[in-house]
Amino acid sequence: MGIIDKMEAQLEERAKKRQHNMENLFIYLAELNIDELSDILSEIQDIMDSKYYKKLIEAVTIDKFKDKVDFLGDLPKHRIEILAYDNLKKGGLLTTLFTKSIITVQDTLTLYSFIESIYYIHKNPLEKEDLINIYFSGLDERVIFALENFDQVKLEDLPETTPEYIKSLGKTYWSEKELYKKLNELMFEVMDFIFDYPAITNRPSKYRATEDLFIQFLAACNAVNNGRLGIGVDDTIVAYKTFLKLIKTDVTQYKAIPERIINLENHGAYLVCKKCGTYYQIPEGESADDYSNKCECGGKLKYLGSPHN
Repeated sequence: MGIIDKMEAQLEERAKKRQHNMENLFIYLAELNIDELSDILSEIQDIMDSKYYKKLIEAVTIDKFKDKVDFLGDLPKHRIEILAYDNLKKGGLLTTLFTKSIITVQDTLTLYSFIESIYYIHKNPLEKEDLINIYFSGLDERVIFALENFDQVKLEDLPETTPEYIKSLGKTYWSEKELYKKLNELMFEVMDFIFDYPAITNRPSKYRATEDLFIQFLAACNAVNNGRLGIGVDDTIVAYKTFLKLIKTDVTQYKAIPERIINLENHGAYLVCKKCGTYYQIPEGESADDYSNKCECGGKLKYLGSPHN
């Protein structure tokens, strides 16, 4: 047997072991006898068999904008993003190592990564009007406060997103993480299975990190909505139910609320980071020349003047 034949045999053996591990995780989780977990496992099997999960992963990891135009750079920040940047840690390795913060700005923004990607599956490429719908329709608030019932609530019945609420998300912690870890491990195996066990360099690792943070964010929302900071089994269940329902929803039906976009084109001057997306509003009377051309993350800042100035 030649070297290439040996390598192919090793890869085939590795794939069989990984598939066996995935099957064992399905069995292990099914035997936990946790309410509604069997429904979640059925949904995971469905998106895997239908190849919808692969379509979602590809949508999250590709450029979704027409002619590669950064339409987001033309828009002022929406309220939840502002609150996240003002009241949560930025995220990243230092946050993980030196603070107890579970929910960071990065976790919060994954909500929009998924809504954009689901929208793209139904209508592509994305144009400015689509992004206005995504960021100003109130779907984000529906998901945050109603979770798996996001499609059954009226916006006027939801509480206001306040700095105190966002700060509470930043104080959440895992009180029971085992189920979350096992489901996360299962989703990793499912992802590799549908991509036929790619090499590490070809694995869509950006997607895995995005999904992981998003599930964590949804679980924290459920805990805070129920007056708790500790995240447990019930929160993990609700998070996965919400995730699996949201990704199969035609989110293009959610249109921008007219009252929220009346003065959208009259926003003031901003500096926006091309790398992390952070916005810095320039106070009236000041100039972009008064500021550095680099963001705290090291990215380059782009000047966005008011369209009517």
